[in-house]
Amino acid sequence: MRALIGQKSPTKKLAFLGKKDAVEVKKLTGLEVKEFQNYVNTEAKSLSESEQGLSIQRKIIRMGVVDAEDLSDEEIDGFPLDEVSRLAREVLVYSGISADEDKKGNA
Repeated sequence: MRALIGQKSPTKKLAFLGKKDAVEVKKLTGLEVKEFQNYVNTEAKSLSESEQGLSIQRKIIRMGVVDAEDLSDEEIDGFPLDEVSRLAREVLVYSGISADEDKKGNA
């Protein structure tokens, strides 16, 4: 197992905006999941209720979608909301955080 330390996280390609294999998502590491949980439990909580969901989705997309880390809020918000929501959920599920856990506040 020690020989695997530092290896890149596995990835898979997903459809986005009706295009097959349009985006590549990576599995989040344990450290990245902790970082995401910290964001949800601190920074996102300071936002209005209406802004929290979008902010959380943007964060998980930046963390889990290859080449999305530098997308601005406006760029992510320019995509259809249902596509953004589905993509964020796919990153969470692929990383081992189920939708049920997300609803319980474990994401």
